[in-house]
Amino acid sequence: MVKVKEIMTRNLVVVDANSVVREAIQIMSERKLGSVLVRKGKEIVGIVEDSDIVKNILAKDLNLYVVKVESVMSIPFVIEEDRTDNDASDMMYEKKVRHLVVSNGKEIVGILSMVDLLRPVYAGKSFWT
Repeated sequence: MVKVKEIMTRNLVVVDANSVVREAIQIMSERKLGSVLVRKGKEIVGIVEDSDIVKNILAKDLNLYVVKVESVMSIPFVIEEDRTDNDASDMMYEKKVRHLVVSNGKEIVGILSMVDLLRPVYAGKSFWT
């Protein structure tokens, strides 16, 4: 088993809660991401996954140039960095999400996606790199 901190993404990508959904989509597209964290002031208050956009914007035929990110975001599920990849996989399955926010107990230090869990890992190094 591998610790979450060994396979998480450390470079957090954040969008402001008052941004329109189109801005979040642009960032996700440019950086090839399935989610972005949402910040209000200095605090992370949510996460927007690509599935949130499909369910809350496209399926409802809403205008992504008008709707604010804050209205489609989800409250992120948090996992501690010392938990294992099995714990993360179980949490994702149970909560029906594809991204978890990673905490060191004091602050958010990363994000873990299903892709991170699927990547073959040995001693903290990916076979894909």
